[in-house]
Amino acid sequence: MQVTGTGFGEHFSAGTLLLRAGDLDEALSHFKAVYSSAEEAGAADLMAASLCEIAWTCFKMGDPEQGLECAIGAKWLWRRLGNAEEIARALAVEAFLFLDLGFGDEAFDLSGEALELAQSLDAPAILAFALNVRGVVLSVCQESELALSLLEQAVNLARVGGNTAAEAFYTLNLGFAHSKMAELAAKLGEDERRADQRALAIAQSTAAAGLAEAAGDLWTLRVALCNGAEFLSADGRNDEAISLLDRWTNVPGEASSSLHAHHLYTRGLVLFAVGQYRQAEMACRDALALAESAGQIDHQVNAALALSRILEAMGDTAAALGMHRLYHNLFVRQSGEAVRRRARVEEIRTEADRLRARAAELADQALSDPLTGIANRRSFDQILDRLAGNPLSVAIVDLDNFKLVNDRHTHIAGDAVLQRVARIMVDQIATHGHVARLGGEEFALIFPEAPLATAAAFCEGVRVAIGNADWDKLTPGMKVTVSIGVASGDGMRPTGELMQLADSRLYLAKSGGRDRVVAEEPLASRHAG
Repeated sequence: MQVTGTGFGEHFSAGTLLLRAGDLDEALSHFKAVYSSAEEAGAADLMAASLCEIAWTCFKMGDPEQGLECAIGAKWLWRRLGNAEEIARALAVEAFLFLDLGFGDEAFDLSGEALELAQSLDAPAILAFALNVRGVVLSVCQESELALSLLEQAVNLARVGGNTAAEAFYTLNLGFAHSKMAELAAKLGEDERRADQRALAIAQSTAAAGLAEAAGDLWTLRVALCNGAEFLSADGRNDEAISLLDRWTNVPGEASSSLHAHHLYTRGLVLFAVGQYRQAEMACRDALALAESAGQIDHQVNAALALSRILEAMGDTAAALGMHRLYHNLFVRQSGEAVRRRARVEEIRTEADRLRARAAELADQALSDPLTGIANRRSFDQILDRLAGNPLSVAIVDLDNFKLVNDRHTHIAGDAVLQRVARIMVDQIATHGHVARLGGEEFALIFPEAPLATAAAFCEGVRVAIGNADWDKLTPGMKVTVSIGVASGDGMRPTGELMQLADSRLYLAKSGGRDRVVAEEPLASRHAG
């Protein structure tokens, strides 16, 4: 999304750079500050963009609950604002968060909705992101063969678009999908296929690390190095795995607690595999302590299980038994965590009602003219975009000699005239079309599916109603009339051309004496040349 406003834009961009550099805490602070400023300024689109980036940062930090609340808010705001591309992106982010929470069904549905919407748009970057999340969800749901095709498409789209950071992330997930294929092959006893898929998982993880390093995306780089080390160790290539983990420690900046715990746990497993039990124990104990301090139950379970096996291999039966008990208790907590998370999700959805109320207010402000209360130019453009390709008529309405109204009767009276004209048009058009204020004393009307004659008849009704209104109630002796230009199209003509045609006919109405509707060119003009 393009962020406007110098102060907002610079702060938002700073958050994006911090996010790519893996400085997640600082990135989160930046996006929260932008959100607060946007809320204070009533900038609904910037609020939505900030919420989506907060959600994505939380996903990378391993804090899906906070992220989910923001993703739901972002999705609802974008829906109110009618931005289909950003809706698709918010749905995809929400799917990632539900997957991280362990709710595969919700992630499956949301990723499908995101992909369906993205496929209807001309937005390759959004489509790639939606393909990616759908592929990851399918991999987790043991549908890796389906996932591979989607992830390959995502990688290709990012490559063609020149987005190296996105290509790195999608390649990382492609490696994950191949690893799931390898696990399935192992369960089925298909050794050759397992070896092939593991080799592909290693190759894609290595490629992802190279791409991420080139793009300066340190979060993806760290994940790719850890994943690659896991896959190499599973293939018996432990020296190469340790080399990747050493490379991980040399990545600049601070890793999130989640990534750090993952790295320590992975290092412990690799050291265990090569018989370095004491070093493996230390790494896994550090991972357990870090995961405990961060409240990351999944990492605690993995670290405790690894420690129980390491201690058993070291011959410390009593310590191994004690660690296995801890693992069992953590596993029970992890199982109960799903229930707690489900309750928390419902709580988040309830809490989102407060945001929705504020979002509705801000979105209405963003799409409404503050003086007249009718649709503004932005809303008018969105309506035209939605109706593109369908038959419709448009009209441009301009108040005659409005400057004289302001000069003779004050701007306060001028504002009252604009408000009353808007009400008259809304009453006249009713449910047959849309009324918007384009700016100043200029208004526009849209008549979906209406032929030119029908639209012209409605416009004539508007002209008469405004001219016959009792303007003396506002200011004695006041007279208000309008000129209207009308144009119609069958859906094949671009709406921009229709607006230009309506504007040229408005000019004819003005130059022809004002207080009239022009719906077609004069006969002389049509035969000229």
